[in-house]
Amino acid sequence: MQTLTLDAEGNPEVSSGPVPACNDEDVLVKVRACVLSRRGNADGGAGPSSAANGALGAISRSFTGVIESIGRLVDSPGRHMDSLGRGDRVVVCHAEGGFSEYRSVPANQVVKLPQGVSYEEGAIAGLMPTILKGMERAGAKGRTVFVSGAGTTGLLGTQVASISDAAAVITSDLHAKRLQRAADTGADTLINASTEDVYRRVMDRTGGQGVDVCLECAGNQTSFAQCAAVLRPGGKLVVLKADAHSVSIDLGEWSERSLQLIMGREQPFETPHLVDRGLKLVGIGAVRLRPLLTHVFPAHRAAEALELIDGHPDLAVEVALIWG
Repeated sequence: MQTLTLDAEGNPEVSSGPVPACNDEDVLVKVRACVLSRRGNADGGAGPSSAANGALGAISRSFTGVIESIGRLVDSPGRHMDSLGRGDRVVVCHAEGGFSEYRSVPANQVVKLPQGVSYEEGAIAGLMPTILKGMERAGAKGRTVFVSGAGTTGLLGTQVASISDAAAVITSDLHAKRLQRAADTGADTLINASTEDVYRRVMDRTGGQGVDVCLECAGNQTSFAQCAAVLRPGGKLVVLKADAHSVSIDLGEWSERSLQLIMGREQPFETPHLVDRGLKLVGIGAVRLRPLLTHVFPAHRAAEALELIDGHPDLAVEVALIWG
């Protein structure tokens, strides 16, 4: 069995080893596809990332595959998801790490992949829980929503806001091609943060009132501050991309304006159910993953794939690797 990981310099390397054992509460998955983690942070938004600080990290964020075998306790009482069987197509939650040909994973972190959703698209679904949870907490129906960053998180946020009956969805990004994808996935107003004054455009669009809800999807201080600036009094700032970075908040200003901060991140026990819910939206066509999947590479071209996703955020949104 081959495993693809990143070395100390962030370059892909392949190692060989035995197929892992399937423990009593696990399933053994023959991996088909994964989506790549960026070695820096290039998810779009209002300004440069403060988290683009090195090449270390996991190569895979989430993956899909086919169940090869099942542990003897998997179907015991207490499992709340659909029953699993050998040959089922699945998405694996909490799957950061290397890209291996086989992975043994806890059965309670596995969700069936609907027919009609490809392995490559399904691997993107690992980001759905945070968007769904954050939007549920914020409430978008009848409200004006500003999305900062049109990477994967922002494009999913744009779609979920749109199907949640938001009054209007305004999406901002640094890259024109990403903004075009935002238009294709439900944004009503597009703002190019590299050439336009985001604050002025939002205020013009809202009659000087500001927006009701901001989705912070870029993961940096500049984007966070911009989201806070364009909120109306009493508005909600929802953090959907919480990378390892610090932000500063003027508590006096936030208190005076009665702003609300909401973290979208779900708890681990919630993830499988939210992935399942997200995949149901994909299955009925309410959310589309295909526009986010810009490139697919075989595993032996991982270096090329990583160079693309790190160096060309205008061209690449989601880049998938496949075995075979």
